[in-house]
Amino acid sequence: MPRSLYDITPLVPLVEAGYVLLTPNLRLARRIKSEWDARRIASGATAWEPIPVQPLESWLAQQWQRAVALGLVAPLVPINSALAGEIWQQVVAQEESESNQYHLLRPAAAAELAAQARETLLRWQVDTSRQNLRQEFTLDRDCGTFLRWLDLFEQRLAAAGQGTALDCVRALQSCAPQMPRSRVALVEFDDIPPLYQAVVTALSDQSQVIEPAGEPGERYLYAFPDKRAELQAVARWAATTSRENPASSVGIVLSDMAAERVALEHLLRREFDCLGENYTSLPVNFSTGISLDRAPVVRDALAALALAGPRTTVAAVTALLQSRFLNLPDALTALAGRFQTRLFDAGREELNTADLRHLASEVRHGESKGLLLGQYLLAISGMRELRQSALPSAWVERFCEVLGVWGWPGPGPLDSLEFQQVELWYRTLDEFRGYDAVCNPLSFSQALQLFRSSCARQMSQPRTADAKVQVLGPLEAAGLAFDHLWVCGMQATRWPAPARPNPFIPQGLQRRLQMPHATAQREWMFAQGLLRQYERSTPMLHASYCRQMDDAPEMPSALLEGFTPAEPPVAVGIDPDWLRLWQQRQPLLLDDSSAPPPGAAELEAISGGSGLLEDQSQCPFRAFARRRLGVEPLPDFTIGLSASERGSLLHDALKILWGEIRDQASLLALGDSAEAEVIAGAVRGAIEIIPGARRQLLGRAYWQLESRRLDRLLREWLAVERQRGEFVVSERESDISLRMGALQLRLRVDRIDRLPDGSLMVIDYKSGVSRVQDWLGERPAKPQLLLYGSAAAEPPAALAFAQVRHRDSKFVGLGRTEAAPGVGTDIGKAVKGRMDATDWESLNEHWRRNLQRLALEFVSGQARVDPLTPASCTWCGLQALCRVGIDGMNSPQETAEIADGDEEYAS
Repeated sequence: MPRSLYDITPLVPLVEAGYVLLTPNLRLARRIKSEWDARRIASGATAWEPIPVQPLESWLAQQWQRAVALGLVAPLVPINSALAGEIWQQVVAQEESESNQYHLLRPAAAAELAAQARETLLRWQVDTSRQNLRQEFTLDRDCGTFLRWLDLFEQRLAAAGQGTALDCVRALQSCAPQMPRSRVALVEFDDIPPLYQAVVTALSDQSQVIEPAGEPGERYLYAFPDKRAELQAVARWAATTSRENPASSVGIVLSDMAAERVALEHLLRREFDCLGENYTSLPVNFSTGISLDRAPVVRDALAALALAGPRTTVAAVTALLQSRFLNLPDALTALAGRFQTRLFDAGREELNTADLRHLASEVRHGESKGLLLGQYLLAISGMRELRQSALPSAWVERFCEVLGVWGWPGPGPLDSLEFQQVELWYRTLDEFRGYDAVCNPLSFSQALQLFRSSCARQMSQPRTADAKVQVLGPLEAAGLAFDHLWVCGMQATRWPAPARPNPFIPQGLQRRLQMPHATAQREWMFAQGLLRQYERSTPMLHASYCRQMDDAPEMPSALLEGFTPAEPPVAVGIDPDWLRLWQQRQPLLLDDSSAPPPGAAELEAISGGSGLLEDQSQCPFRAFARRRLGVEPLPDFTIGLSASERGSLLHDALKILWGEIRDQASLLALGDSAEAEVIAGAVRGAIEIIPGARRQLLGRAYWQLESRRLDRLLREWLAVERQRGEFVVSERESDISLRMGALQLRLRVDRIDRLPDGSLMVIDYKSGVSRVQDWLGERPAKPQLLLYGSAAAEPPAALAFAQVRHRDSKFVGLGRTEAAPGVGTDIGKAVKGRMDATDWESLNEHWRRNLQRLALEFVSGQARVDPLTPASCTWCGLQALCRVGIDGMNSPQETAEIADGDEEYAS
C-alpha cells in the first residue's frame, strides 16, 4: 500500500466539526483536497461536499472581499506584486531625480528590495508613521532613503485608491470584530507573521494548530565529491527505488531549485530512459516550472517582437531563423544560408533593423532572391502605430498584430506543454492590460521591456497527473509525506542559510522583532523547523552534501548531527550494463578518404588561386570541404577591421606607394617631406577603397588611428627597402594564370621587381611572421610564392616575403642572388636535409614537382583528414565537420564526460 502524500485522518473530525483548514501554501491545500476526494471515492460516494481547505493568504483575501461587501471597510483597487513593483520603480526614479543626492546602479533591484521591506514591515505590524520609529530609520542613510520612497509609494496608492494584498489584510484587522466568526485550523505552519496571526485570531472564535505528527525514522547522511556526483546519485536512487517499489512515493528536495533543476531533470530522464521517443513519459513531477520567457514558444515570440525595434543582433536573427514557431518555410534553404553568411561577413555583432530588412530582401543565391524575413520586416516597418506611445492595453493589440505577421505560433501542431504555455502567454497579455492603472503611455521599447519582465515573473508549470517521484523546493516539501525522501545540498554554508537582513530596515529593529533572515539565530531556527518536518514526514530520510563547491571545501550542516553517515545506497559512476556493452563492442572502421574526382564542369567552376593548393597541403580534407563542398566557417565578430581587411588595406597602400616611387633611385631621392607626402597619399588612397558605408560605420576617430598605424608601417618598410641594391618595380598586383594538369589556377602577384642583371624577384607582402621553412618538405605549408615563381614569364632569381610588421619589418626569402637583405643564397644550408636540393635550380625543380603532386591529389579526389601540423587546425574552423581528434574509440570515462558536457542544454 503506497504511503499517502498527506494523512488527513487527524483532520476529518475538524472538518466534521465545521472547521476551515488553512495551509501555508497552495500545494499542501491541493494535496489535502486530493486525499479527501480519494477517500470519498474509495467509500463509494458519487457526490460530496468539497473539503474546506485554503491557503491562508487566499482565505484572508476572501474575508476582505466579504468585509467590503458588508460595507465594513472602504473598497480598494487591489494590485498584484508586478503592478506594485512598477510603482516602486517609478517612485525610486522620481526621488532619485528630485533629490540629486545619489545614483543607483541597479534601480530595479533597489525597487524590489524596497517592496520586500514594505511587505515585511506590514507583516510584522510596524507602524512607520510613529515619530520615534522614523528617527531610527533616519540614522541609517539607506533606511532614510527608503523611508522617503515609502512615503511616495503610500501617497501614490492613496491617490489612486489602490492597495496590495497586505494592505487589504491590514484593513481587515480593523473591522474583524464586526465580521462573522469562523472555526479555523492552521495546518503544518512553522512560522506565522504577526499580522496574519492577529487577523486570524480576531476572525475566529475557535482555532487550532495542527502540528506535524509522528517520530523521526531512519536518517542517513551521504557525502559526495561534487554537485554532479550528488545529483547523479539522487537520480539513480530515485529510478532504482521506483522500480523496486512501484507503489512507493519518492520525494527529492533541492536546496537550489533554480540552479539544479535542469541538470537533475536530464539525469532523471537518462535513468528513466526518457530522453528519446519517451521524452513525455518521465514519471516525475517538478513543483516549480520555468519562467515563461524561457519557454521556447514564448522566447521566440519575444524575439520576433524585438525585431520591430531599431536594432538587433546577428545571434538573435540566426536563432529566429531556426524557430519552428514562426512561419519561415525558407529558413533552411541555401538562400537563407547565404543570407546568414552575409550577416557574419559584415563582422558586426549588432546591426540596424533597416539594414537587416534590406539584406533579407535583396540577398541572392542562384535565381532565388529575397527571404520571407524581409517581407515580414517590411510589413512591420509600415505599422506607424509602433512608433507612437500608448498605454499597455493598446500595446497588447499591437503585439498581437506583429506576431500575426510572423505567423506565430507557427504552422505546425503544438504539443500539450507548448499549448499550455501559449495559453499562459495570452493570460499574461490580459494581465499586462492592468498596467494601465500605474503607467503613463509607453514607447515600443518600454512596453516590450515591461512585458518581457512580466513574462519573466510568470512561471510555466505544466498540468500533469500525479507522479510517484516528486521534486520540490525546501518550503514546498514541508508538510508532505513520503515513503522515501532525499534532501540535497545540506552543506554547512546553506543549512542554515546565512543571515540576509534587508538593507532598508534598521538592523536593530529586525533583530528585536525577529524578522525573516535578520539573524543567524533566526535562520537556524527556521532551518531546524523545516528539517524537523522532513524527519516526521518519512520513515526513511536521506540527506547529502558536497565536499567541495566552487573549488572551496565544504562540511555537512550542523543540523545533521543525529544522522548516520553511510555509503550512498546506489553506486555512482558509469552504469555497469553500459560498461559491459562497451567492452564487448566490435568497432567497424571505414576508410573513406577519397572523394569522387571532379568532372570537367566542376573543375571549370572551382574558383581558387594559391589558397587551393595551400589548403591541399595543410590538410586534403580542408581543400575538399572548402573548394568542392563550398563550406566556410563563419567569421568572428570584430569591433574594427578584421585581420584580413587590415591585410588588404596594407596591400592597397603598398600598391599605391610603389606606383608613386617606382624604383630605388626615386626612393633614395625622396626627402623627409616628400616621403611623408607620398606615404600620406598612399594611406589616404587605400582607405578610400574601403566602401563608404563601412568607413562611416567605424567612425572618423577609428580611421585616424588606422592612418597613423599604416603611416608608421610604411615608414618602417621604406627604411628596409633603402638597404637594397638597385631595383625597379616591374609589376604590382598582377593577375596571372597557371595550369597544373587539369587544374586552372588564377593568381595575383603582389609585386615583381626587376634587378640590375635583368632577372626578377617575386615579392609577397605579409603582415605576420614569415619563414622560408614554410616552403620546404613534400607538403609546403605556404606554397603561394612557389606558385608565383612557377607562373612567372621567366624563372625568378629570388622569392621573398616582404614582412611588413611593426618593429620587425624585413625580407625573408631564398634565391640564386642576394636580391635584398634577408634573401639567402646558401640553398643546402637553408633546406637542412628536408629536401634533396643543393642549388637554386634543383630547389625550383623540387617545388614544381611538389606543386604538381598537390594539384594531382586534389583533382583525383584525395580528401583524407591529415593536418600537416597541429597548427593547421588552429584557424581552420572545420573541426565540426572533419571531427579531427575524435575517432569513435573514446574510453568509457571520456564518453561519459562528453555526454555530461551537454547537460546544461537539456530540458
